[in-house]
Amino acid sequence: MGAKPGKTRDYTGELKRALGEDALHSVDTGYDHLGNIAVIDPTGMTRAQEKILARHIIGSNRTITTVLAKGGPVEGIYRVRKVRYVFGKRTSIARYREHGCTYDFDVRKTFFSARLAYERARIAELAKQDKHVVVMFAGIGPFAIQIAKRNKSAKIVAIELNRYACRQMREEIRLNKTPNVVPVQGNVKKMRGKYDNFADRIVMPLPKTSTSFLDEACEMARNGCVVHLYSFINLDALQLLIDGIKDHAKHNSYSVKVLFTRTVRNYSAKEIEIVVDYKISKPR
Repeated sequence: MGAKPGKTRDYTGELKRALGEDALHSVDTGYDHLGNIAVIDPTGMTRAQEKILARHIIGSNRTITTVLAKGGPVEGIYRVRKVRYVFGKRTSIARYREHGCTYDFDVRKTFFSARLAYERARIAELAKQDKHVVVMFAGIGPFAIQIAKRNKSAKIVAIELNRYACRQMREEIRLNKTPNVVPVQGNVKKMRGKYDNFADRIVMPLPKTSTSFLDEACEMARNGCVVHLYSFINLDALQLLIDGIKDHAKHNSYSVKVLFTRTVRNYSAKEIEIVVDYKISKPR
């Protein structure tokens, strides 16, 4: 049994003594908040300091009942990271709510970022009139489900390689009453021919390697399709990313028009995650 979180005790003074006066300035944004679970970065902290921080987080946020610590970077083809228990209820199952949607998932078995909440809402709003949408690397389906909630007449194909994530996506579709999402378990690169000239909109939220799937995006896109491509880049490398997208278009007999760019988040001291929205025009 895990320790029972204290909801009434104020740990502010203890936290200041353990981590320093500046600790409270970053504590509210220095962890990933996944509904009932907070995931902290333990870098530079002792286990005792982690527990003090965890008690403070649970004591100051009534929705959080479990604190876990990152056990390493996001890695592997499924983009998962190890986590370990710190304080509170012993569980790794998150129940997370966002923009009227609810998701249940094991944080050890699938990638999920609450920091993409704004992007999911933004794209769902843009996709309200689309008939066909493809979400590559869909995870448990948050992009697809939010689009489906706002556009009940659309068909949204959500492709995910991770078997656990795809199986869980089916549960999220049922939970959120979005039967117009079609979950597809498999490798995007092996979908060649299945969704050719299908999509009015394509979402590509795989920032480490999204540009290696430009062939597949082009094949799936209808003339006039809008693509949302996420990528990690160096701080001054946006133009290089755009040039790469345009070069691919030039060598594959289509053209692109960049509609919008936005810095999604800081990824490291030298890298950011960027989104590029662009429109594909194909020869008639």
